[in-house]
This record gives sequence, C-alpha cells and structure tokens, in this order.
Amino acid sequence: MTGFPMDPRAYAWIPPRMAVKIRRTLPLLGALSTVAALAIGTAALVMGYSLPISHNAANGIGVMLGVFCAVFLLISGVTLLFAPAWVETGHHASGTGYILRLRPAYLSAGPLCAGSCSLLTFPFFYFFSTGSLTWSAPGPDGSIPITSGILVYLLLPLVAFALGVVDLLVGWPLLRPSPRTFHRYQR
Repeated sequence: MTGFPMDPRAYAWIPPRMAVKIRRTLPLLGALSTVAALAIGTAALVMGYSLPISHNAANGIGVMLGVFCAVFLLISGVTLLFAPAWVETGHHASGTGYILRLRPAYLSAGPLCAGSCSLLTFPFFYFFSTGSLTWSAPGPDGSIPITSGILVYLLLPLVAFALGVVDLLVGWPLLRPSPRTFHRYQR
C-alpha cells in the first residue's frame, strides 16, 4: 500500500508497545469486567430477594438498580473485549507497523463511560435498599441489623462502579490516544 494515502481521520499509526497493550491488556480487563458483571448481576438478583430486607416494597427498585450497575459494567467490559479487533498491521514505505482504526475506537468512548455511569445509579440503590437497616440490634420499629450477607449485597454496586472506573481509566487513553499518549509509548 505504498502508493495509497491513508486517511488520518480514520486510521492512526501506533507504536508497537501500544498495540501490544491494546491486544493483551484490554481483553483481559474486559474479560474480568464481563465475568464480574455477570456475577454481580446474578448476586444482586438472588441476594436481593433472599435477604431479610426483601419484604420491603422498595427493595425491588433497589434490586433493579443493582442489576443496572452490573449491566453498565457489562457494556464496558464487552467493549474492551472487542478492542483488539481495531488494531491492524499495516505496511508503509519504511516497513510494517500497527494501525488503530479510529472510528470504532472513538465510538467506544460511550460504552466505556457506561461502567462509570453507575455512579448515577448506586446512590439510589442505597436509598431504596437501606431504609429498614440499622447498625444496632433489631428494634421495636422492625429495623433489621446488618449481617454479612447484607453487607456483601450493599457492596456489589460499589465493586461494579470501581471496575467501571478502572475500565475507563485504562481504556480511554489507549482507544482515544492523545499526542502525549503516543509519545509515552514511543519511548
């Protein structure tokens, strides 16, 4: 392809270290996030309806919001799983190099942000899930003490949010590279 110019809006030559990181690190992180999202979503459903707080009518909303946090993380994880497909090997006058297809990589910004969008969801999860909980012994008002199962259930959206932020912080600079990122990987 020596005689054909490459559209700089559609493709970018990337350093070999950056291509290796996109091809190895992002799929591993995406697989971890995808598996964690499936586990969190399943645990939110199962635990949400089997804990002592499940008699509360608002608990259904809390369970739904916990599952939404897992779905947001799942979207982010699947995006990272597909990232290696956007790196190709290209040929130029001075040899062979790696090309990042910019259009799909730039479009991945929305799904990558989805994992950290659970920040908007989990405060409502806690609002609906913790109404009848207390840190003390059960009282005459029907409050339920926090057990280890309830504590794990309450930590599920935080884990989903934390993994979504990690997906965003690792994936964004590699899939929407700035000149500074290119320079860092060329060293």
